[in-house]
Amino acid sequence: MSTSDAAPAVSRGKGLPTYVVLDVSKSMEAHEALLNKTLEEILETLYSNPRISEFIHLSIITFSTRPHVVLGMTGISDLTGVPTVQCRGTTNFAPLFELLRERIDVDLQRLLATRITPLRPVVFLLTDGAPADRPYERWTEALSGLTDPSWKPHPHLITYGFGEAVESVLKQMSTVAAFIADPRQGTNSEALSSALASLLNSLVASVQAQRLLVPEEVKGYRSLPLDPIEY
Repeated sequence: MSTSDAAPAVSRGKGLPTYVVLDVSKSMEAHEALLNKTLEEILETLYSNPRISEFIHLSIITFSTRPHVVLGMTGISDLTGVPTVQCRGTTNFAPLFELLRERIDVDLQRLLATRITPLRPVVFLLTDGAPADRPYERWTEALSGLTDPSWKPHPHLITYGFGEAVESVLKQMSTVAAFIADPRQGTNSEALSSALASLLNSLVASVQAQRLLVPEEVKGYRSLPLDPIEY
């Protein structure tokens, strides 16, 4: 049979490229054990649900002075182990946003090659600090490159901040939703656990809807209104 007679490849369905981005700077050191334990629980929950493993394609990226791909984009069902993270360094956002743009380009091509139709990627970013980038403006320039609407796969960004996170920074980084922990409602450890639980709930709801769904409320957090774009 000639190549022209070959049947077209059949799509395996939609997939949601999901990036869980974790601040692992020195200030997070006190939460390192909790972070690893909760990550393990989340991955086990996702792995045990076949519908999730078919729809969610997950990458885990940590960042401090430099970003690091802890888990490359993979189907949940293909996981062979649980990654662990270590906390050290400063909170630099520019290298993270630059890496995310690079990885999204690569990861979407790989999904397409496996006949997955990717939805717009989503980034869940958890941080307890303010940008330490020098010069300071560098992180905003990198963010503009990541969220540039002329770049077709520009992702949805959802942020969770606690500890020393800055409300205005969280709002500027977010395109869908931003949450900041209320210190009157719990400790930083409780805020971290709540953010990761919210992330998991969002993924489960998104699988059921076959589109991105994010919570309107997160226990222990305030939802930050995102400023409209002025023309």
